[in-house]
Amino acid sequence: MKNIELVKQFELGKIPQTSKNKDAAKIFDGTRRQMLEVILRGGEVLSKHIAKEPITVFCLAGKGTFRAGKDLQEEQKLTAGTLITLEAEIEHEVVAESEIHILVTKFKAA
Repeated sequence: MKNIELVKQFELGKIPQTSKNKDAAKIFDGTRRQMLEVILRGGEVLSKHIAKEPITVFCLAGKGTFRAGKDLQEEQKLTAGTLITLEAEIEHEVVAESEIHILVTKFKAA
């Protein structure tokens, strides 16, 4: 049995270039957690939504704003190295200033 699995090697501080304003890819889907890579460009917004499970958001590169709570009244600026957590069932969104590259981890129930 293999205990360590290399999921992806990120180039921290760099945002991969494509022609899309929004890229999202599931990079890991295990029994207890799921990891998603999200890239927003050109001031793109990851629109308001709710995660059924607790999440973490780690900013790999770029700048943006994470908003959460009722009417999205709470804000946290995202810059490379920022790590935030959010409980389940909380409305949230991400707004890129120009572009942002984040890693989202969803923690699934057993």
